[in-house]
Amino acid sequence: MSTNVAPEAPTGSQQACPESGEFCWNELLASDTGAAAKFYTQLFGWRTEAFQGGMNYTLFKQNGDRIAGLMERPDKQVPPHWLSYVEVESVEASAKRAGDLGARIMMPPTDIPTVGKIAVFQDPQGAALAIFQPTKK
Repeated sequence: MSTNVAPEAPTGSQQACPESGEFCWNELLASDTGAAAKFYTQLFGWRTEAFQGGMNYTLFKQNGDRIAGLMERPDKQVPPHWLSYVEVESVEASAKRAGDLGARIMMPPTDIPTVGKIAVFQDPQGAALAIFQPTKK
């Protein structure tokens, strides 16, 4: 589905993920990232910063902290949307459990270099959610 980028493991001025099982990141998948960046920076006063990870990804920042991400939606059939991430101890185990409970896996566990591992699923009601396992440093 996508190569979304959840937050890196906490260091300095970036969003720290809470404990396992808690929401830790939000990401906007947009059809026009420039227009989306302009809208949210004007609306909330956020700043933007290019992600230094070898991919086209923008970080939204507030008061020097990373608060969300922005990228072009990888599937043109899917409308622009915000996607939330929940930190888990094991993306593989959580994705398998979600599938066993009736979720549809939209993106299987995927490594994101220097960031961690992610997966995306739709729950039995059709709501999308991403799970994130940070890289251990």
